[in-house]
Amino acid sequence: MTLIMTGGAGFIGSNFIFYMMKKYPDYRIICLDKLTYAGNLSTLAPVMDKPNFRFVKIDVCDRDAVYGLFEEEYPDVVVNFAAESHVDSSILNPEIFLETNIIGTAVLMDACRKYGIKRYHQVSTDEVYGDLPLDRPDLFFTEETPLHTSSPYSSSKASADLLVGAYHRTYGLPVTISRCSNNYGPYQFPEKLIPLMIANALADKPLPVYGDGKNVRDWLTGCMWRITARPSISFYSMAVWVRYIISAGTMRWEISIS
Repeated sequence: MTLIMTGGAGFIGSNFIFYMMKKYPDYRIICLDKLTYAGNLSTLAPVMDKPNFRFVKIDVCDRDAVYGLFEEEYPDVVVNFAAESHVDSSILNPEIFLETNIIGTAVLMDACRKYGIKRYHQVSTDEVYGDLPLDRPDLFFTEETPLHTSSPYSSSKASADLLVGAYHRTYGLPVTISRCSNNYGPYQFPEKLIPLMIANALADKPLPVYGDGKNVRDWLTGCMWRITARPSISFYSMAVWVRYIISAGTMRWEISIS
């Protein structure tokens, strides 16, 4: 079995590579990554010398390069982790999100159609569902939840998901889509919420909270454990504190900010 994993030098992709290589040591794993700011090749150091692992620096939007890799490897499965994923950056520069998240997805699926594939898997996000109300802790996103995007990032991911579905219906491409919640764990880029909050708190810096502080989010650890986090945010005077409460697989995250 040969797998191509795009975005494998990033946080989630690298953890998935480590998991797959440990669980399926007979699989051949090819990591395709452009090595943007969120990609770190040193993360993959533990597997770089493995005979069944190959790293290739390619932009998923580079059709010729992607086709060339498929010509060489003829993968059985493609898992697409490659994405621009920082919401703030998508507001400042949405174009790169449209290119990587939508055009890149199309290029990969065109390669799958051209060279044949057993499965194309699109790694998406629960951001495509929008926001959960703070006063309804009983509500969760499900596969039946309507799409309700709220940023260029989530819109680009929802667009890619719809494109994946269209390729299945139009061309019969075997596809699956997963929409995971926020993730945290080893090798995460420090711009993300949990490492950013921890680093800022340790450095006695302000903890950034956007909007009115009533966002509700779920988290998954990078270690494949299911942990749900629902922030309860209150605004007081100038004091800042962060408290994590973990009990029986559930984490409650409370922040008070001046």
